[in-house]
Amino acid sequence: MRYLTRQRLSETTGSTFFVGRLLQLFAAVALFFVIDVAPLHAAQLKTIHYDSSAHATVVTLELDAPVHFVRHDLPATDHLSPRCYLDLQSTQPDKMLPWQRHVGDERLENIRLGVHGKTLRIVFDLQQPLSCQVLSTPNSPMIVLQFSHQSSDGLVPEVPDASVVLDALPASTDKESAASVVQQPSVSDPFFSVEPIEDVAASQGPFLAVSTWGELQGYTAYDVDSQGAEDDDFYRFQARFGADLEKAFSQQPLHGRVTVEVDRLYYDAEAADEDTDVTLYEAYLSLNRPQWDLSVGKQRVRWGKSDQLSPLDCINPEDLRQFVTIDLEDRKEPSWLVRLRTYGKVVSFEAIVSPWFEESEIDYFDSNWALYRNLRQSILTHPALSSAARAYAGDLRVHEEKPSDSLENMSGAFRMSWQTDQADYALSYRYGWETLPTIVSFPVKNIRYDGDPETDPITLLGSAVLTDEAVEARFRRQKVVGAEWETTFDLIGFRGEVAYIDKVAFLTSELISSRHEVGQLVTGIDYTSETEWYFNVQTSWLHIFHYDKELLYFDEDTVALLGELRKSLWRGNLDIATRFNYTLSDGSSYVQPNLTLKYFPNTECELGVNIFSGDGETWLGSYDQADQVYAKLNIVF
Repeated sequence: MRYLTRQRLSETTGSTFFVGRLLQLFAAVALFFVIDVAPLHAAQLKTIHYDSSAHATVVTLELDAPVHFVRHDLPATDHLSPRCYLDLQSTQPDKMLPWQRHVGDERLENIRLGVHGKTLRIVFDLQQPLSCQVLSTPNSPMIVLQFSHQSSDGLVPEVPDASVVLDALPASTDKESAASVVQQPSVSDPFFSVEPIEDVAASQGPFLAVSTWGELQGYTAYDVDSQGAEDDDFYRFQARFGADLEKAFSQQPLHGRVTVEVDRLYYDAEAADEDTDVTLYEAYLSLNRPQWDLSVGKQRVRWGKSDQLSPLDCINPEDLRQFVTIDLEDRKEPSWLVRLRTYGKVVSFEAIVSPWFEESEIDYFDSNWALYRNLRQSILTHPALSSAARAYAGDLRVHEEKPSDSLENMSGAFRMSWQTDQADYALSYRYGWETLPTIVSFPVKNIRYDGDPETDPITLLGSAVLTDEAVEARFRRQKVVGAEWETTFDLIGFRGEVAYIDKVAFLTSELISSRHEVGQLVTGIDYTSETEWYFNVQTSWLHIFHYDKELLYFDEDTVALLGELRKSLWRGNLDIATRFNYTLSDGSSYVQPNLTLKYFPNTECELGVNIFSGDGETWLGSYDQADQVYAKLNIVF
């Protein structure tokens, strides 16, 4: 992720040269396909539906795309009941789903959710040893489980006709099959869902289900080493209010969501403005059929298989005003687009069209995480500089020139994915815009900056030529082509992605951008133990073609080791974790130990520390002055 934020793109190079690079890339990734590893669909768990009868308890998990999953059973211990759990790869739960829900029927005690990297674990606490049988078929966006006693002959009593119907129908009709399963039992409790989507599809009435929800999040951070040229305190409050709609449309479910966001940021630095925005955060309609779905509107699309560093996750812009101190999923912002997906038994296709350009959010000055760090603040607060120099720094301005909303400025992306028995693969291509600006001109000329925020402003400005220009920022076209894969070996997940980007701009010693081709490989493994330990280790290799020594923060080849260690305690009510990023090529690092309390319903409280270290000229080391403690509170309702 760190490197992706530095991308600046140029207009296209020659088409012949680009095709050559493309062929080289596919030749390189062919090795991965030969050894039978492949990517899974990034998916979201939308609802969990529960039904109980005298014969069995059936739980239906509804996702927005097929996923690979692994089922495990755990026997009872002295303190814990027997359990059955699923590990869903590349899956995140909808934010409105509770982390834990008490069921309390004769078979299930609780259903609990836990996110470990990109793996979603769903734990079923059983009242007694039971058979946990998966009824649904592969490559389906719906997973159906049946909990029942085994009979004396070893066979599992089934809900009448349930498994027979599923076995008899092809995978493409799983939604209808699952509907027949969940409608059989006598007791129904859609406690995780707004409304069973099959019930909606079976009716031709107007909107049958309208649900409203909200999310409040407060964040505050304090620098552990307060200095005059920094914003020592930072506060942020976000509130989202949404409505989900379900309607039958031609016998198929039509889903819609509208979300309004209030976002307020407060910076401690005097030169930084407070920022309050009220925006339409999400607004989309999604028509879902067994073999395809179409969604139109402002929405989030997740590509790529890596966790915190994903060069192929380039469809949506990002909010980088807190840098990487918040998760990648929280940084991504929904954008306006049309998305069409078709599902085959083996191969699926996805096409995306973005009608207009949308940029990422960054600060240029006056923040710990700004593009130019605290350079202006260090000038404003330096006692030896003249008042004229400080006034000049205070008047620095930025002029952005964005692509117009026209047909020729549209963006498009295409993705093809396919599955084997054990893994998935995908190839993708995007022709769009870099969402971060390319700096084509900086008003202070004749300077040589080494990137270290602790550089003495007097030395930096010694022979500088001050002009009346603004910081000129432009946005350039970008081509991204890549491949991704994901598979599992029992409890170990192996995933990764490789990307080629035709041009990326990096900041230079003259504080303008220089654009280069880049290739990046991110791959790694993760492991979630039966006792809720989670380990994730990834490696990243970024290569800059035609490297220029005037580039700041990056070497020609930058290699990093990053990942996460997490342990769930107290039946999932408390998580202790550490995220880390260590750049092997320059010795800089970032560590984020944190503690998350989930005891109170619909509430999460996180405490942690952001620690950067390294030389000031290195990428992570340039934030060494920004070490901070933070607290975050999240409430959904």
